[in-house]
Amino acid sequence: MTARALGGRYRLEQKIGEGGMAEVYRAIDTLLDRTVAVKMLRSQYAVDEEFVRRFRQEAQAAARLSHPNIVNVYDVGVEDGQQYIVMEYVDGPTLKDVIVERAPLPVEEVIRISKQICSALQHAHELHVVHRDIKPHNILLTKSGQVKVADFGIARAATGHTIAHRQATTVLGSVHYFSPEQARGGPTDAKSDIYSLGVVMYEMLTGKLPFEGDSPVSVALKHLREPFVEPRQLNKDIPQSVENIVLRCLVKEPEGRYPNMAAVMADLDAALERPNVPKFVSPSDMDDKTIVVPAMGDRLSEALKLRRPKADGERAKGARASKPPMAPWKRASLIAGIVVLSLAALGLGGYAAIVIVTRLLTVPNVELPSVVGKPVASAVATLEAAGFSRQQIQEKFEPNLKAASGIVYQQSPAGNTQVKKTRDITLYVSQGAPKVAVPDVTNEPLDQAKQALVSAGFSANNIVVQTETSTSVPSGDVISSNPAPGTQVPITSKITLTVSQQQYVTVPKLVGLTLQQAEAAIQAAGLTLGTVTPSDLVNQNPLVSYAYPYIQGDRVPVGSTINLYVVPNPASIPPSNGTGNDTGNAANGGSQNDLGNAAGVGNGSTNSAAGDSSAGDTGNATQPTAQSAPQPQPPGKAAPGHLKHKGH
Repeated sequence: MTARALGGRYRLEQKIGEGGMAEVYRAIDTLLDRTVAVKMLRSQYAVDEEFVRRFRQEAQAAARLSHPNIVNVYDVGVEDGQQYIVMEYVDGPTLKDVIVERAPLPVEEVIRISKQICSALQHAHELHVVHRDIKPHNILLTKSGQVKVADFGIARAATGHTIAHRQATTVLGSVHYFSPEQARGGPTDAKSDIYSLGVVMYEMLTGKLPFEGDSPVSVALKHLREPFVEPRQLNKDIPQSVENIVLRCLVKEPEGRYPNMAAVMADLDAALERPNVPKFVSPSDMDDKTIVVPAMGDRLSEALKLRRPKADGERAKGARASKPPMAPWKRASLIAGIVVLSLAALGLGGYAAIVIVTRLLTVPNVELPSVVGKPVASAVATLEAAGFSRQQIQEKFEPNLKAASGIVYQQSPAGNTQVKKTRDITLYVSQGAPKVAVPDVTNEPLDQAKQALVSAGFSANNIVVQTETSTSVPSGDVISSNPAPGTQVPITSKITLTVSQQQYVTVPKLVGLTLQQAEAAIQAAGLTLGTVTPSDLVNQNPLVSYAYPYIQGDRVPVGSTINLYVVPNPASIPPSNGTGNDTGNAANGGSQNDLGNAAGVGNGSTNSAAGDSSAGDTGNATQPTAQSAPQPQPPGKAAPGHLKHKGH
């Protein structure tokens, strides 16, 4: 909970969501005393002037929308360089939450939700606002079941930016829902929203997405060319009328989809009334279908009236721009109709006319060779040699992960099949794998670095890891990448990450060395000297009696800390004058008890330095041995014999 107030009026209360582009907070509008949602742009986007300009422009455009199925935008602003949008607060789950929990949803519920989405989008399209990021995550449901479409306007700004930046997770979420023209990077319009609606309906009806892949780019390429599993194959309870709506929304070419959202809504209204209708066939699939030309019979004169030539004035008034060429089957049916009318007018009768037309329109079948895998020039030459004209051969260039640039990776119709000699042939030519910039993952943990590369479009299988010892980069973090960050490479490229690996050294012999010798050995081994106990001995050459937490021969990371216990070197202690006090004072400037404690020898020692002195007088001058060394104690505690005697 925070007391921060944006614009002097919006008091942020709690974070309720976040994405790659923004964070969303529940807030109180203190001026109007109402709960609102505040979306705050992440800092990495705030420094992009073009992005900010488009963000504000589109957010302001979205604020013009007013519809019961659209999340209202109340305000936009900036504070301390941070852009924010104030929106209607919707207390309910996203459609994605509902799909994850309950999909496949009942058909009636799918239709109810889809109609409300259509209504919202139709309103936006009428005001020339295209969403461009329709997905279940952006569709909210109130507790009463009302649909609220969110993020209008933001989508345009986000879409153009996130395709070029690896950090944005918007593409990871949106790539499953955006249209082929978005995947191709081409211009988009209202029909892109129709395609995305089809994906959302598909997911509601089946619980699955039409296209999935290892990376965003692989999913995008599937939108371009690959067919999907039809919904009724996954859910037999879907009426054919409802599946038809999904199939028509998901036609890859925009002109094959619904003309507008109103048309989608009309079919949704009628879907349950007429569930058993013929299956929808995409216009691109009709070229090889049989076309039935109806007989005109006695309606010839009426038909001729309908097709009478216009006067010059009428023709000029109704003149239109040139139209694209008709599909072969449309040309055939038009010619057939004209010929039937002409022959009937000559008095040949309907049956005779149809027989003659059938013969005229009979086109021989020919074998269509397969040219997949050939360079485009060679493929065209092969087709021309088989009897197809250059005008019949169309080429479409698209990115492809598997085929090299300039190679035909698919053809339509398929090769080695019988087709009409007048059939148009489409060759899909590879532009090679799309190129992306290698993201900068230096100093990132390996797992995060791999995720960043996958998000950029690279395959996890093409990430190679090698290790290298480093004293400056923490173990497990990336030292460098090859190719270097920022390099534009095909997404099929291998990326080699050099990762820091901890270097290990062996703990050297320390016990029995002087403190000076031990320090040198520790430094030479690449280790660090820690606590020396006692640290304030007056003797010049104390000896190491114990090292912890490691002992000689242990393999430890470079830079590990070694702590030492030390005792005085007897060679530095003056000879005893035979009295305990003298010896104690010579050694330590203190009492007999002090000397014993400084030496670290127990009170019960029996070896006298003079050979015949009492144990109490001379036990403190005894040469320390490994057996008499103090036992290790945790840092901060004195060893047996009060080794830290100088501390008091």
